[in-house]
Amino acid sequence: MISIMTTMVLMIVISLIVLGFAQISRRNQKESLDRQLSTQAFYAAETGVNDARKLIQNAVAAGTEVAEKTGCTDSGVGGFYGSLNPVLDAAANVKYSCLLVDPAPDVLRYSDVGTTSIIVPVNSESGEPFSRIKLDWQTKNPIENPNDTCPVSLPASAGNGQFLPTGSWTCGYGVLRFDLVPTSGPLSVDSLRNSTMTTFAVPFRSGGTTTMPYAASVANVNNAKGVSCSNSSCSLTINTLNTNSYYLRISSLYRNVSLQVSGANAGGAQLEIKGAQAVIDSTGRAQDVLRRIQVNVPLSATSLNQLSDYAIQSTDALCKRFSVMSGLFDSDVNGVTSSNRLCQP
Repeated sequence: MISIMTTMVLMIVISLIVLGFAQISRRNQKESLDRQLSTQAFYAAETGVNDARKLIQNAVAAGTEVAEKTGCTDSGVGGFYGSLNPVLDAAANVKYSCLLVDPAPDVLRYSDVGTTSIIVPVNSESGEPFSRIKLDWQTKNPIENPNDTCPVSLPASAGNGQFLPTGSWTCGYGVLRFDLVPTSGPLSVDSLRNSTMTTFAVPFRSGGTTTMPYAASVANVNNAKGVSCSNSSCSLTINTLNTNSYYLRISSLYRNVSLQVSGANAGGAQLEIKGAQAVIDSTGRAQDVLRRIQVNVPLSATSLNQLSDYAIQSTDALCKRFSVMSGLFDSDVNGVTSSNRLCQP
């Protein structure tokens, strides 16, 4: 009897162990399958982004307006997205099940702004004038509290447009330099020069401002401003604006940053911005698993500045072949005679 009872207990224990291992094995198999399907769904969503991006790039190159896609089955104005083929693997039910495109988002996003300027057209989609433009930037450094070592006052030499050496800057945020100029109406060199606002926005650990009025050219008292920053972001709003079209030229000194640009009307409602970026919203599907991603893509041939950020400085004669914005300015030294080797044809 004791042997029978012992055997039964051992069989029950062994059965429970086997059932436990079987359940763990089934769970691991399910997790592995879920990860595989999630990866497939993510790649399907990326394929949708790439397909839409290719259509947008072709339209930009051809000078064609990019159509909005508001529904999963919508082909856009004139069938702009009609050539898309969302099914990637019919047998495995892998596809991008929904693709949306907004060519006039209310927030522009730039993931990596550094010392090379980016040019941002800020044009109201509705034609309604902007009353304010807001800039938000975050650190790209893995710092828990990026503003802990930011200054609390402007560097002593900031009034002369000079700041600390790069090695002396310990703040996790960069100094955001921007030029803001209205571009609606007739334009000329003098009007652009006289209406451009240039500001160095210096991140402050405490104090600083979150708003400043638009002030152009020699009337600009905002050439260097301390901006209130937290451990998550810096934010600055330029107000007292009154037209529907602006251009921003933005760079970041000391640290690269991620940047968001938005605009609002006099009532505080955000305005859609056309001509700068399109937001592609793609949802991928693999059987019953879904993955969704959003990507901002430029609506210009290049989102980088095509104009030089710095002037050439030299204590001696300088003569070289060069081209700036091909087709607009070219220089050659043929026929020039000089003892300077750089000037020899």
